[in-house]
Amino acid sequence: MTSAGNLTIDTTVRDFTFNAGVGALVAKDGVTLQALYSKFVKLWETSYYNAFPFPMYAIDAKSGQFEFGFDGSRYNAWHPDNTDSDATRYMLRDGGWNEYRPTTPDTAGTDSSGDLARRYVGIVSLGEVSANAQLYYQTVDADGGQVNFVYADEANQGVQIFGDATVDTDTTTFNTQTFFKAFCREAGKTYSDSILADTGQTSAGAYTVNVLLSNADDLNIVNTDAEITGSEAATYANIDVSYYTVSQVIDINNTNDDFDFRIIIDGDGKTLQQIYTKVQYLLRQNSDINSAVSNSQGTVTGQTADSLLRFVGDKLVCSQSVFITNLASTDVNNVEFTDQGGTARQYDFAATLTLNFNSFLTSGGTGYYVVYITDSITGADDYGTASAIILDDNQSTPTDIAGTISASSISANIDYDNNSQGGRTDKTAATGQIGITVVAGNKGVAKPVVATGTIERSKSNVVTLTAEQDRAYTP
Repeated sequence: MTSAGNLTIDTTVRDFTFNAGVGALVAKDGVTLQALYSKFVKLWETSYYNAFPFPMYAIDAKSGQFEFGFDGSRYNAWHPDNTDSDATRYMLRDGGWNEYRPTTPDTAGTDSSGDLARRYVGIVSLGEVSANAQLYYQTVDADGGQVNFVYADEANQGVQIFGDATVDTDTTTFNTQTFFKAFCREAGKTYSDSILADTGQTSAGAYTVNVLLSNADDLNIVNTDAEITGSEAATYANIDVSYYTVSQVIDINNTNDDFDFRIIIDGDGKTLQQIYTKVQYLLRQNSDINSAVSNSQGTVTGQTADSLLRFVGDKLVCSQSVFITNLASTDVNNVEFTDQGGTARQYDFAATLTLNFNSFLTSGGTGYYVVYITDSITGADDYGTASAIILDDNQSTPTDIAGTISASSISANIDYDNNSQGGRTDKTAATGQIGITVVAGNKGVAKPVVATGTIERSKSNVVTLTAEQDRAYTP
């Protein structure tokens, strides 16, 4: 056994060991396979070493293809150290490799034929990730089974994808060369994942494979993990995800148009940002996140589940077959779905009407308000007639926009595209507006007040009601 500083070579058992911390060798930095090959070439110039078979073969350094236990003509038993918990293998960089054993060794320990003992793919991530990001991967397309890369930050590591215990008793027998998926999911950052096909590969082998992983600050995350499970637990407790084996039929616009979805997020009436924050939190959990009770897909481990949501500007875009129920009414125009069949779906446009009230109208929480239409086809149903129609909101069961003044500002959504009260059908024409008259009052505090306005295809329709103080009312 000889040591050349941070490299120990055992010519008896024919293995080599990296000695991290000796000299300039830092385990996380590692050693490139090309540098190791060059070191061996230099050492084997001497008679001390060239009395033994050469340890490795370089097929192509650029694509990262190397072999241990083969010198280009004969197979031998050279391999990285098996007694250091694979620490030496984990320090190899910029390539993949095969490890061979001679089939029937001669007195020199070589043979013209060899048996494959192990195969490692060299996984190198492309893209910038946040400091100390813990990337992880799967080699089997199944729930769970995620493995952390040994070192944090960008990945550059050999991952074993083949083993034959009959050839190397220090490994197990397995073959996972047809699937590889890597993930980058850090709190407060955008997520990314990458599979073999992302860089044109169809399988993993003894060569370099790039995975496309990066992240950046996620401006749509509104609470930390500690807040989600602590001070804001009540806000997030009922936002959950259900995975189904059969399609859930959704009538998005209450028009008997049924669409199929298999992943349902219960938004619990929260904002899109809050829903997104909780879902991203769930997708970093090493536990079952599936809330479905019947027709369930079974266990779905968060860390390896497919991404469900992403923001494009201020619009939340759902992955295929993902639907969000119980959205906050003010957010229905800012979410987009794709059904099980791959067709994009979204809510019809919901115009928002905001009513502002002065202090006399809000005093005591006893005031009232009613919103009437003023542009029915015949005029017979407008405000000021005995059959005046109250404008409906866009709930699944449309409800009159009327009630008690409980705050200085009250908002409601209107099904702008489909509301046909009073026979109106021209909202998408050039005059596309809904004329309204709003009445309000607060007995004994505010005099009755009337204000007019129009509802356009907008989220910013506002009517302000300012009432005089009523000093004349007597019960």
